[in-house]
Amino acid sequence: MRYILLFFYLLLSNLYANNSDFSNLEKIKLQLQWEHQFEFAGFYAAKEKGFYKDEGLDVEFIEFDPKKNIVDEVINKNADYGLTYSALIADYMNGKPLIFVANFFKQSPLVLVTQKDILTPLDLKNKKIMGLLDSSHKQIFLTMLDKFNVTKNDFRNVPREFGIESFITKKVDALSVFTTNEIYTLDKLGVKYNILDPAAFGTKFYDLNLFTTKSELINNPTRVEKFKKASIKGWEYALKHKEELADIIIKKYNTQNKSKEALLFEANQIEYLMLTNIYPIGSIDFERVQLISDSFANSLLLPKESKEKLEEFIYKNDLNTLDLTPKQKEYLANKKELKMCVDPNWLPLEKVENGEHIGIAAEFIQAISQKIALPIHLIETHSWSQSLEKIKRRDCDILSLAEQTLSRKKYLDFTSPYIKAPLVVATKGGLPFISNLESIKDKTLGVVKNYSIVELLKNKYPNINLIEVDSIQEGLAFVEQEKIFGFLDNSMVINYEIQKNNMSNINITGQFSEIFYLSIASRNDEHILNEILEKALLSIDSNDRTYFMQKWNNIKYQVKSDYQLLSQTLFFGIVLICIFIYWNLKLTEEIKNKELIQKQLKLSEEKFRTLFDIAPVLLDAFDKDGKVVLWNKECEKVFGWSFKEIKEEKNPLDLFYPDPLIQKRIFDAFNDNSENIYQEWMPMTKDGRQIITKWANIRLPNNELLHIGYDITQQRNNELSLQEAKQQLEELNSSLEKRIENEIQKNTKQQIMLMHQSKLAQMGEMIENIAHQWRQPLAQINSSVLLIDVVLNKNKFKNQIVENKLTEIESLTAYMSKTIDDFKNFFSPNKQTSIFKIETAVQKAIDIVKGLIHLHHIQVIVDIEEDLEINSHLEELQQVILTILNNSIDALLIMKISSPKININAFNQDDNIVIDIEDNALGVDVDLLDKIFEPYFTTKRKLQGTGLGLYMAKMIIENGLLGTLSVENKLNGACFTIKIPKGKK
Repeated sequence: MRYILLFFYLLLSNLYANNSDFSNLEKIKLQLQWEHQFEFAGFYAAKEKGFYKDEGLDVEFIEFDPKKNIVDEVINKNADYGLTYSALIADYMNGKPLIFVANFFKQSPLVLVTQKDILTPLDLKNKKIMGLLDSSHKQIFLTMLDKFNVTKNDFRNVPREFGIESFITKKVDALSVFTTNEIYTLDKLGVKYNILDPAAFGTKFYDLNLFTTKSELINNPTRVEKFKKASIKGWEYALKHKEELADIIIKKYNTQNKSKEALLFEANQIEYLMLTNIYPIGSIDFERVQLISDSFANSLLLPKESKEKLEEFIYKNDLNTLDLTPKQKEYLANKKELKMCVDPNWLPLEKVENGEHIGIAAEFIQAISQKIALPIHLIETHSWSQSLEKIKRRDCDILSLAEQTLSRKKYLDFTSPYIKAPLVVATKGGLPFISNLESIKDKTLGVVKNYSIVELLKNKYPNINLIEVDSIQEGLAFVEQEKIFGFLDNSMVINYEIQKNNMSNINITGQFSEIFYLSIASRNDEHILNEILEKALLSIDSNDRTYFMQKWNNIKYQVKSDYQLLSQTLFFGIVLICIFIYWNLKLTEEIKNKELIQKQLKLSEEKFRTLFDIAPVLLDAFDKDGKVVLWNKECEKVFGWSFKEIKEEKNPLDLFYPDPLIQKRIFDAFNDNSENIYQEWMPMTKDGRQIITKWANIRLPNNELLHIGYDITQQRNNELSLQEAKQQLEELNSSLEKRIENEIQKNTKQQIMLMHQSKLAQMGEMIENIAHQWRQPLAQINSSVLLIDVVLNKNKFKNQIVENKLTEIESLTAYMSKTIDDFKNFFSPNKQTSIFKIETAVQKAIDIVKGLIHLHHIQVIVDIEEDLEINSHLEELQQVILTILNNSIDALLIMKISSPKININAFNQDDNIVIDIEDNALGVDVDLLDKIFEPYFTTKRKLQGTGLGLYMAKMIIENGLLGTLSVENKLNGACFTIKIPKGKK
């Protein structure tokens, strides 16, 4: 009877196995960020070439719908994964539960094409722009426009309809496009245009970003990793086979009816954007994400995200991390690679085919290699016996699959078994099922030479009649030729050979209690290797283990049975299965209804939580014991305590109101039935500040009280400031004549300051225009150099002179770009204090006049104490140093000094930093030393100076940096001394 049931089970398993390729695949949906085109070729390749299927995934692509939000589609479970622009980072900053899985385009192809008369973003004021505000990537353009003080109210947004045609006919002044495809159309039509690239005006944005939700990562971490891995593999294939992918898109995904020429143009543009020669495909640079996040924070008025919060946003594959000891890490670092021997012919467990290790063991070894970050090199052998000999001689470090025996323990260590398979016997067909090896030990049985089972069986059955053969193929051939009764091996291997070679007259007719316990074996003179392999093996996910086994394993048995009884069993079995399926379907429907209700409840709760958290008012609630039960983000922002901290407090009111009497009044106010009547309270914050707030009670439908409040501290401060101003006005009226005289002097100084600032602003604007005009040619020069380099490499042209000149061009353009940045930074001072090295300020000033220094052969000697730091205004100090350097250079040239020299010394002096700048231009006339810092006083001719430089330098040092600036004549020339406080670090 048990044989009949076994046969029935195997029959059903075989029926299900025929459809397992599809029924066992996990169905997931990927939301695209646009309509089908080469932009998604890597994902098409992963599907069409079977990379997703190999990972157990069945992926459906969803085209972009302008009526839907990509991120919301994934959050609302209409898709499992999505592709979108850098706006994904802004969505995360706004509190959406997202995970950034992979990035594919290192530069965004999004640009604005403009009519020829529009040269800068400032020219877009009062113009018509198509497709900017109605797109999910609008934040990128708004960030660029914000740098020129252009807001969305300064231009007219036109909905995107017939985009290219509207631009060609000049119905719109600018249009948002992708350089990967729409530029191709404009070029083909010969349309003249300019490009405003956000990358040229600030932060470089990412594009084609793969993301999912936090719940997907928590519930399906292995699936996330598999999807990412297969997608990257797809992109690797797509970039190597562009024409093949273009043909696939035309055949299956060409909803836009693009030509092959257009698709290949897009393919080449995309390869450039991916920068695969610099960045691994799919990699995410945390520093870039932080820069984009900061850019959004500035342009969209969002709070800056912390480093820890952004790190939570970026997906990390925790499955590949191992807790290795320092000694184990040192061993791997010194080892460089592991040499591996295998059984060259033991499928589905393993085999060497065309120099490649394949099979179940190969899957595990590949996973282990990734986890320990060390290549495992295959040493090819012709037989298992040869593999054993090589590891004995230490030609190999490991055996991928071996069973522990007493003789092998003399030279090998073994991990925990990771494959277990029963011992079976294959015989000619038609024999009854054999359940006990004892019953056939007298028969002639074959087994592969040096297999562990030989040693184990001879110990257990001393009189067993075994014949050792060279391979499983030879053993099964002997069974067919009736040279031996049966062949012994594990069930997976014998079944594979029977199926592969279609041996209809050979069947597995017996399964025994003996089990193959197969481990990874390693040389026992390096025990630490076994420890590492054990850790790596145990860290492999159970889902991956199951997948490796199912991918290669398929077992059938031949059982001799009573067919009449079998037919009766099948009939009743089918009836039972039908009943089971009916109840299963009914139960599934009930589960779906329940899940739908739970999903709606969860969605409602998420909406409430979102509204509660993002509301720009203080919202909280306390229970009857006075403990906090609700505490929104605005409360965290104003008071400083997080909800996690505050809810653990037994008496949270004590944190805000140390006075017990006030606490009682507050608690009584909680239970006051009067609603929407605001009262003023003055609580303490976490950092010890006392603020002024107004609170009112709101009664919810369930009769619970919610407290709503506002921070009015700034309002009260403004009122106080107004009163003080009023008092000052009264005092001013009492001594008006004297104040007028003081104000006239003050205004004179301010006029001088404003003139200087205006000059700097004009210089800054001029430098900005130069930067804008130079950036694109410099980028084109670099692109041309890159193209030349690619063409030379493609044609295998090698010439050291040409390579040196190309490198020299890149260095020169980089130097020009850096010079632009230095001048832009100088004329865009940062009013925030920062900690910086004195050497930095000095060097930045020297860099700006480096050309004059070199031209006139002036020797500049810098002597600055090591690690001399200050907390002050870098750009303002740099400006003063630059002013003094310019004066020294002018003096050296006027006096025609033969060996011009400038010494710059900086050192600590108590709580101050002292900087001496001394030249050898013979000094300043003694009669003029007292006048040198007066406004409009100059020793130069009228056209050479205005007399404001040193006056402004002194104003900056004394008023801005709270220090002193003085000058004195020394032996060879004038010495300017700057003395400023270090500031608190």
